[in-house]
Amino acid sequence: MQLYIWRGATRNFGDELNELLWPRLLPGLLGDGGPNHAGSPLFLGIGSVLDARHPADHRKIVAGAGFGGYQNPVSLDGSWEIYWVRGPCTARQLGLPASFGLGDPASLLPLVHAPARCSDKAIGFMPHFESLARGAWAEAAAAAGVTLIDPRGAPETILDQIAGCRVLLSEALHGVIVADAMRIPWVALAPVAPIHRAKWHDWAEAQDVTIRFQSLPPSCRQEHIAIAVTPYRRAVRSVAACAGALARRVDCRSAYLERAAAALRRAAAAPPQLSRDRALSRAQVRMLERLHTLRAGPLRRGGNSKYDASRVG
Repeated sequence: MQLYIWRGATRNFGDELNELLWPRLLPGLLGDGGPNHAGSPLFLGIGSVLDARHPADHRKIVAGAGFGGYQNPVSLDGSWEIYWVRGPCTARQLGLPASFGLGDPASLLPLVHAPARCSDKAIGFMPHFESLARGAWAEAAAAAGVTLIDPRGAPETILDQIAGCRVLLSEALHGVIVADAMRIPWVALAPVAPIHRAKWHDWAEAQDVTIRFQSLPPSCRQEHIAIAVTPYRRAVRSVAACAGALARRVDCRSAYLERAAAALRRAAAAPPQLSRDRALSRAQVRMLERLHTLRAGPLRRGGNSKYDASRVG
């Protein structure tokens, strides 16, 4: 199988966790994507990648991927073999049995990777990687007195940083998922870009937790403009670029930064959340059971823990 990892211009913590997790859970079953594995089935694990982006002539083996609304929904056919998906929202979107919405595979990380423990116990803040690129969140974090955790860094380093937190404020979904799996209390920050919000409820429903979002305003005028034009970015890309350049020149940085820092301070004072131990353990056990079925015969049809899409229609 070829491990599918979404990659953009920079690394993103959640997607990069695939390379840390799956070689340990599925040793010997994943290829490197090189010419010797051309035509091999695609393996879809962590990420909002369960959509129509994948080649129709490839078999797709799914263990925990979710639908994020970033591309068109997939129409399941015989090329899809699904062991589980991220949560009930994804299951409903794809017409799968509700029993397949088990949880995000990143919840299994503590079972295969033990990060270094730190006695510092800071209040950590992980912005979404896009917010960090276009906003002034490093400055806002410093003003609020919280420790910035850059989701574009090496996953092992980020895991160590999360392990050193007494509470994590996170605009990035996988910051919360990993903190929750490590039993580190977290505060969910509503993503500045609304398009990133729906997938949170997919994971939360699988963990039987109701998210109490804290609001997060744009940290600078450039970010404000970028968010406003995101739904129309193809039509107004050049206009947005000009507007962003203008914003950098006339940005009222102090006002935006103070609002952003104040939001982080409020979030740091809010009661943190944590899923129940029993809910996390149940999700982990069920995911491991599905992986056992996959390891027993990942390229064979049949089995009660796999959704064989060839039977659709």
